[in-house]
Amino acid sequence: MRQIVFAAVLLAAAPASAQVGPFLSDVVPTAVEAPGSFRGGSLNAELVGNYDARGGYADVWGYAAPNGREYALGALQGSGLVVVDVTAVPPVEVALVPPSPGTSDSKEVETYGQYAYVVNEIGPMQIVSLADPTRPVVVGQLDTQPGVPNGGTHTHAIVGDRLYVHGGRRSGGGLGGVRVYSLADPVAPAFLGAYEPFYVHDIGVHGTTLYAAAIYGQGIDIVDASNPAAMTRRALFNYPGSGPHNVCLTTDGRTAFVGDEIGTSGKWTRIFDVSDPDNVEMVGEIVVDGAAVVHNCYVRGDRLFLAHYTEGLRVFDISVPAAPVEVAFYDTYPGAGYGYNGAWAVYPYLPSGRILVSDRTGGISVVRLTGPVAAEPGPAPQAADVTVGPNPVRGAARVRYTLAAAADVRVSLADVLGREVAVVAEGPQAAGPHTASVDTRGLAPGVYVAHVVVDGRAGRPALVTVAR
Repeated sequence: MRQIVFAAVLLAAAPASAQVGPFLSDVVPTAVEAPGSFRGGSLNAELVGNYDARGGYADVWGYAAPNGREYALGALQGSGLVVVDVTAVPPVEVALVPPSPGTSDSKEVETYGQYAYVVNEIGPMQIVSLADPTRPVVVGQLDTQPGVPNGGTHTHAIVGDRLYVHGGRRSGGGLGGVRVYSLADPVAPAFLGAYEPFYVHDIGVHGTTLYAAAIYGQGIDIVDASNPAAMTRRALFNYPGSGPHNVCLTTDGRTAFVGDEIGTSGKWTRIFDVSDPDNVEMVGEIVVDGAAVVHNCYVRGDRLFLAHYTEGLRVFDISVPAAPVEVAFYDTYPGAGYGYNGAWAVYPYLPSGRILVSDRTGGISVVRLTGPVAAEPGPAPQAADVTVGPNPVRGAARVRYTLAAAADVRVSLADVLGREVAVVAEGPQAAGPHTASVDTRGLAPGVYVAHVVVDGRAGRPALVTVAR
């Protein structure tokens, strides 16, 4: 592992057009590496397999089927959605969903329960059923820019039962901000409201607070979205020469990582303390290579995953968010030069610990962390394997496990992003078999993970599918 070394960096002055919102301190600690010093190779990561049978790779997302098999969902620019079985070694394409008539540039894909939502830059969003991932079916479309010729969406996010779309192509004076839909009916999303102060390229969400990245220099908007029909700005912060591409947040919502793709003061990741929205503070930067461009970021627990174009997959320990430590990397693009080729997206949330990386020219790689930073702990010897039933569940699910000896136990349920959604049982328990019950009626349909921790050690988790 390499400890990030921090140095003071003086940022260039911003152009007048970027002077929106309060600017932060010009001197911040910055993680710096020598240009090109780690191009190619890997650290604490190994390639499990690679899929590269097509082209035009953009976003990648993961899907864990109820039978335990895992799939990569790849958005292909011009070709639609490819479904790849990544449980198989090497990965195997099992289906291709072509773009619907009127769509021509698939950019992103996310899932809600058994449905995949495929964003198209030009044309409506496709809604695809993954009830059988080997035979996906388009079950609906969503026009995210009604009345706008060639109006589509560049990015989207699904959080809870809400679908957020942003980065839309607008004409006739439209601003292309954030539009929010309900997924109460997954095949027919219902419009709830819009927030359109400027073009929003991407967002981060924590609870009902949005962090909207205005890539053309206006900064990062902190938005109260508790009422989608009347979303309001809570605060706006910025930094000189900004070009914020996307935002991801720590699980407690107190720290935001902002990737800059087109700014004039450095196309890298900046770290902000957002615990007080009225007094946001820049507390650091991550510069893998000063000449390289960062793309998307993702947080799982105390790990930050970066899709860093020519620098590939980068993984940082963010247990101290303002002082990240790079603990792993896998370079999917060992070629020379910089720019916008290389790793576009990372999906680090599969229950198995497999990490999916899409590379614009190299396909979809399946990577596993190794050594001291391996993603998944082994089963605790104190606890037997956990079982959950019925599975799929509608209503109450029963989590069963057996203790070899009396112990302090915590049973919880988390979504595939690692966010805890329920504490099922907690406290001292006697040796022997135990059953804990969890009511799933308030949860969105999809795959969840049951965790049992015995005397501070994690047992083997179990998957449960919540159905409607």
